[in-house]
Amino acid sequence: MLRHLVLLLLSANILYFAWSEGLLQSYGLSPNGGREPHRIEEQLQPQALELTRVQTAPDVNQSPSSECLRSGPWDKDRAASLVEALKDALPQDSWRLEEHNPPPRWIVYMGKFSSADLLKRKLAQLTAIKGVTPQEPRDPSLLPGISLGGFDTEPLAQAELSRMNKLGVRTAKVVQENEPTGKTMLFLPSVTKDIERALSGLQPLLQAHPLQPCD
Repeated sequence: MLRHLVLLLLSANILYFAWSEGLLQSYGLSPNGGREPHRIEEQLQPQALELTRVQTAPDVNQSPSSECLRSGPWDKDRAASLVEALKDALPQDSWRLEEHNPPPRWIVYMGKFSSADLLKRKLAQLTAIKGVTPQEPRDPSLLPGISLGGFDTEPLAQAELSRMNKLGVRTAKVVQENEPTGKTMLFLPSVTKDIERALSGLQPLLQAHPLQPCD
């Protein structure tokens, strides 16, 4: 009887040792069997984490974008009407007028003509030539006369004169054209949405010189 008890205790110790060391795991017997080891595998690994930038919503109180606009050149009379309208519609520091000083300009020119009748006959002759577009010079000192094209540089104007000569235009020449003085440009350095809405009421007046982006 004692012998059987000793064998039973010895067998129990052997089984406990095998169970505690995980030797019976293949039989579903393991000290970790109830700990759900798959959850450990599903845990986040800190070394694999990456920081990402959070996209924040735009601030509704942020100032709206703005741009610089210009209009002109305005002559003295129209500029006076424009100023009165701007004073009523816009903040004083949102606009300004600047003297208009255009860069030099050269034209292919014919004139001055001694009479209006002579000017009329010359215009009729030039209109009949294909590739020639006569215009009235912008410089009052060149009237009565005819402009056959304006250019930013004198060499370009001379090249056009050579082309005109080949077409049969013989008495033209290249001269510098000066625009009338006393004109001004309107500048709006920072046109916000509020100013843009206020400008909509001035569109009938601004049609003479529509607003354009500043250079």
